[in-house]
This record gives sequence, structure tokens and C-alpha cells, in this order.
Amino acid sequence: MKISGFLTKSLFSFLCLLLSSMTGMLYGQDILTADERLWLDQQSVIRFAPAPNFPPVEFFNEDNEYQGITADFIKIIDQQLNLGQKLEIVQLEDWGEVMSEGRSRGIDMWGAAEKTVSRSQYMQFTEPYIRLPAVIIVRQEYTGDGIEALVGKKVVGIENYASYEHLQENYPQLNALGVPDIEAGLRMVSYGAADAIVANNAAAIYYIEKNGLTNLKVIGESGFEWNLRFAVRDDWAPLLSIMQKSLDSITALQKRDIYRYWINLDSSDGWKFTKDYMLIAMAGALVLILLVLFGWGWRKRSAVKMQLLTQRIEEQKKREEELKNLATTDELTGTYNRRAILEIAHTDYQKCLDEGQLFSVLLIDIDHFKQVNDQYGHEVGDRVIRAVVNVCREVLKAKNIGHIGRIGGEEFVILLPMIDDMDAHSVAEQLRERVENEPIQCVDNALHCVTISVGLASLERSEKFDELLNRADIAMYQAKKAGRNRVAISRELVAG
Repeated sequence: MKISGFLTKSLFSFLCLLLSSMTGMLYGQDILTADERLWLDQQSVIRFAPAPNFPPVEFFNEDNEYQGITADFIKIIDQQLNLGQKLEIVQLEDWGEVMSEGRSRGIDMWGAAEKTVSRSQYMQFTEPYIRLPAVIIVRQEYTGDGIEALVGKKVVGIENYASYEHLQENYPQLNALGVPDIEAGLRMVSYGAADAIVANNAAAIYYIEKNGLTNLKVIGESGFEWNLRFAVRDDWAPLLSIMQKSLDSITALQKRDIYRYWINLDSSDGWKFTKDYMLIAMAGALVLILLVLFGWGWRKRSAVKMQLLTQRIEEQKKREEELKNLATTDELTGTYNRRAILEIAHTDYQKCLDEGQLFSVLLIDIDHFKQVNDQYGHEVGDRVIRAVVNVCREVLKAKNIGHIGRIGGEEFVILLPMIDDMDAHSVAEQLRERVENEPIQCVDNALHCVTISVGLASLERSEKFDELLNRADIAMYQAKKAGRNRVAISRELVAG
């Protein structure tokens, strides 16, 4: 665990604390009962673990300072309860670790969490204090509408998030894929490794702007809405009552200001409170807080912001397409480059490993390729590489399986998720035979045929993808030593 310093001081937090102090002066009494105050006094520490990477709801910035909507709620609650050094902000690696530590009592309280049946077995929850919709985000060129149009498509969700559980349970017809965080998922959609992502609109806007992923757009809501709550360990009932009372005592004006500050993501100019602004704010506070609580105001503001973002996407579409191709596509063959195919490999492999599914990989090398270059020149060599890739693509497309990518020179890798070694061997043999019988135009109308050597490795136990790829590499060199133009299967696991 990595423990941050308590909360960063800012102008906004000062205003929130000032409002809270004024509220206490007006009511002139402690919001807790004597028993609750006694229980609180008896606790030496309350370990609070936020979601580490969920902006603008809660996150740690580059200086490991806890920030976001929930952080500002915590500042007010800390002022109300006079927690002092009791509240320890615990920074964990990801949301999965937050849940694991809550289950094992390594921490005592979470921040923004959706209430689910499984989580309720070891945590208890306050009433919701934030409501956020989950939207569907796709690439700009996608023409479908709504989640029903994504049947059979690869749709990304965030692992351990309730939205991903909703996706798996309610839309089994989708090819759902779990990723560790929203930033990785958005990159996959932007670069073409996935077709769509279901994510929090506000967090999506934050990371789209941060990473310059301007080829993305929203096509609708997913049908899931986060009702985010504080969660406390289920054997600490007094803390649940204390947190609920604290939330209930936060004024509508305080909540409104917190939401406006973070949802608008526009703090660079500071807060400018004038008499006119205060009069308008006081008059409209009740209406605004009701809109926020029921989600309408949030959806409206997010829609406007996404509309502006979509306009920017349209203006930069051509440039982003070039950047995407440069980042993921091999210039010679038009297939995935080394970086892109290995990213896809690790993602697909981990999914198969987690779900107990089959996975095979083929490593392909063109036989005697140096002789082709020496005899005919590099232009013909490039023509041979393209011809081999096109044959492989046609076979994979006909079978509707796998991904192919160039990992260097005349070597290629083919990923076969959910394919066992027997079927993978059949595919490899078909590729080998098709390449052998494919005439390639050289010079002076001369035709040339090449062959390939293929190494095959299939998942046999819990091993890393790099180990599986290494076994395929060893098998490929065995095929070459055995005379080339053949398929060799890795039968033994590689130690280490």
C-alpha cells in the first residue's frame, strides 16, 4: 500500500470548509449521538481507500494528492466530525485491490462505490450521493446507433466495475472484454483493437482530452447508471450511521458547488463570487441540486461537452486517422505492427487465461527470404512479404478467426483465441499449403513460389504470454531445422 498525505489545500476546499463551519454555528450542536461520538473517539484510525483512477469523481494526481468530487465531500465531513489524524487516506494500485483490501479488512471504508450483491456480503453502503450515466463510446467512423447495434462486436468494460457486470449479465450477445482501467480501454477503441467501450461520460471526457483521442464519439447511453455511495465494513455499523448523517447534513449549496466545480472541469480561472452571482446562486440552489440528484443536469452538461468534443473530432479526423495508422499499422503489409499486435495479444491472452479458455499462437517465417532479396532485390522481397500476408488474411477471414501482425522482417505472428492445438495445427497447415501454391510475380514475367515454416504453441497451463510466444518461436526454428516448409508443434513447456 502507498499512503498519501492527507488532503491538498485549495481555495475551493477552504470555501467548502467555511460553509460547513457556518452550518455548524447555525445549528450549534453535534450531529452525532453520544454513543456514535464515543465509538468514533475509540477508533485510533479509519483507513479510507478511494478509487485511485476515477476522475472527476475521485483520483490521485501526479503528486499523489487525493482529489475529485468525493475528496471534497470528505473534506466537509472531516470538518464536521473533527476527525483530525484518524482518517488515513490509503492509495492502492487499482479498484480491484481496493475491493480485495475491503474484503480482507485491510481498509475500513471506500469512496465512490456502486452497491452490488457480492460487495454487500462484506461492506454496507450509504444512500447515493452521486449519480452518473454510463455511455457507449465508439470511433468516429462507426455508423450504428445504441448498444443493440454492437452484437458480435468487441465491447470493452472496466474490470471489477459494476458497469462491466451489467454488460456481461444483460448483453451476452456482445463480445465483452475487461480492461484494468478506462484509459487503456479508450486507447484500444481509438486504435482499433476494440469496437466500443462502456464508461462514465465524465471520466471518458477527461481521458479523451488528456490523451488527444479525438477520433471517438458517443452513440448513446448503455442503460446503466452509477449510484455511487460510501461503503464501510459491515462490522462497523456505527460508522455507516455517522457517514450517512454527515452526508445528510451537507447543504444543497455545498453539493451544487462541488458538482459544478468538477463536472464542468473548468477550475483554471478560479472561483469568482460576486453579489450578483451569489443572489442568483441562492435563488436557483434548490432547483439546481434537484437536477443534479436526479442526473438530468449532469447528462445535459455532459451532452453539451461531448457535442463540442465531437465537433473538434470532425475537424481533426484526417490527422487522427494518419496518427492511428502510424501507431498501429505496418506500413508495408497494412496489418498490425509489432507494438499493436503484442498489445492485442496480451489483452486477448489474459482474457482467455482468466476465463479458462483455449489460446494458440502461430509464429511464421518465410523460408530462404534472404535468397529472394539477393536474387531479385528488395522490391520483389517486399512483394513476397505482402503476398504471404494476403494469403494468411484470406484464410483467417474465411474462418472468421484470429489476428495477424508483422513482428519484424519476414516474421509474423497469428493469434488464435479459443482455438485448441488440433484446430490451430489445421489452420497452420492450410496456411502453409496456400502459401506454397501461391505464384508471385517477380521480374520479366517470371513467377516465384515461396514456402513458410510455422511454429505452433497452445496454452497448457498458467504461463505468461511471452513464455507461450517463446515456445512458438522455438517450434518454428525446429521446423526450419527439419527441412522448412512445415509446421512444428511445441510439445514441452519451457522452463523459466
